[in-house]
Amino acid sequence: MSDLRTDPSFLLEKQYRTSENLRARIECHQRFSTSEQSWPDWVSAHYTFGDDADVLEVGCGDGSMWRDFSAGIPSGWRLTLTDMSPGMVEAAREALGDRANFAVADVQQLPFDDASFDAAIANHVLFHVPDRQRALRELSRVLRPRGILVGTMIGRDHFRELRGMLGGQENVIWSKSRERFGLETAREQLERVFAAVEIEPFRDSLEVTEVEPFLRFVRSLDTPGLNEEHLAEMRKVVEREIGARGSFHVTKSSGRFRCRKP
Repeated sequence: MSDLRTDPSFLLEKQYRTSENLRARIECHQRFSTSEQSWPDWVSAHYTFGDDADVLEVGCGDGSMWRDFSAGIPSGWRLTLTDMSPGMVEAAREALGDRANFAVADVQQLPFDDASFDAAIANHVLFHVPDRQRALRELSRVLRPRGILVGTMIGRDHFRELRGMLGGQENVIWSKSRERFGLETAREQLERVFAAVEIEPFRDSLEVTEVEPFLRFVRSLDTPGLNEEHLAEMRKVVEREIGARGSFHVTKSSGRFRCRKP
């Protein structure tokens, strides 16, 4: 069975051709997350790169993390945002305008000179990469000595209740990302290339109080075999839980990492 999380055709033509799927997921998190601190603020608290820095982001998506960066982008940062999806790069360009440089790029083969950046960001992207060690070596190559790499990933229990409703096919295909590069597995992979690896979980969950945003989220996953019959059954489960206890609970397991080039 092919692994869609690392299939470039699926990612480019289906999941991330435009920002629509990503926005459906972001909306669900924004509306129903239980953490008092927003995910963008928690993630960006690791962006301690100094007042003057060349900063690269791989897998930038639609740029919304930067738009939601409440502390603001330091004036001395020179941003370069990349994604393998031209649609995502265009959405990021619309969000940030001339505040950054943009490029369509694969993290496994970055189009930048050695030692070009002081810091690199890889949020929720490395579990999509087929050759992760190659990607990590590329990130190390373009960083200056003692340059910082930060990023985010998910864990094995992420969306446990949702995965249970989607059934065996989903668990076989989609859960592989948690085994390849996740909270429980990332440290060893990072330490092959980087030093001073730190990993920290984010304490959060979803308490879903409306069905439609949640179903939009589910549709955005493009899960193999998902059809309207499955969605109708999921609707019943979620509506029953909301009616009985006021919300439908979804476990979240995610976190951030930080390391440096030796």
